[in-house]
Amino acid sequence: MPYRCDMARTRRQPSERILIAGGAEDLVEIHRLLEELPENAYGQVFVEVAVQEQVRILPAPPRITVTWLVRSTRESAVASLVFADHGEVLAQAVTGWAAEWCVADCEPRTSVWIGCTDSPWVERARSVVQIELADAGFDTLIG
Repeated sequence: MPYRCDMARTRRQPSERILIAGGAEDLVEIHRLLEELPENAYGQVFVEVAVQEQVRILPAPPRITVTWLVRSTRESAVASLVFADHGEVLAQAVTGWAAEWCVADCEPRTSVWIGCTDSPWVERARSVVQIELADAGFDTLIG
């Protein structure tokens, strides 16, 4: 099941910060989520794909950055693999995002959706995000 976390919006910052992360198998859901975002949303979308030919244009609001993570162009932490394992690059991106954005006294509402549910790499990253959000004082909801 994808991980989703919503935190309360404050008066001082009305826009919504977003993290959407998933793999090629999540593209339909990612597309739907992006279409539903408000125009003032800002944040990051990470999509991991196996090869460059899977990259496409997604309907993101102007302040949402979409980053395509192409596994065939990245090395794996596992020495026996030719290129990055399924979910490996996505997990690195998600944990990096959490380290930067999950800080105490953070004010904008933040929505997190993490797919790629069949990857142990992403499962570990999902746990890191939950811990980082909790450490920053946010209530987490898993849906």
